[in-house]
Amino acid sequence: MADQAYHHSLTNHTPDNYNKHADFVYSAKNTAPIFELLEAKPGERIIDLGCGTGELTEIIREAVGDAGEVWGVDSSESMVSEQKPSYLNLPRS
Repeated sequence: MADQAYHHSLTNHTPDNYNKHADFVYSAKNTAPIFELLEAKPGERIIDLGCGTGELTEIIREAVGDAGEVWGVDSSESMVSEQKPSYLNLPRS
């Protein structure tokens, strides 16, 4: 039973569901405290685990600049494949 619930929790993470029902994840209100704690600086290397469709990954990439690198990783291949073309330049070096 637990295996079925776990499998369902992985397979229902589609880009459409994420953007319709979990857009709060990348809202400015909810992410401001996270970015304050992260304190990303130019030149840093950062891995965004559970990056979803890459909205926050792009913000981190902007913070680390051309001298930094950011990798977005997600368990859902469809989430990563739905990233906007500008996000696909990750990592930059």
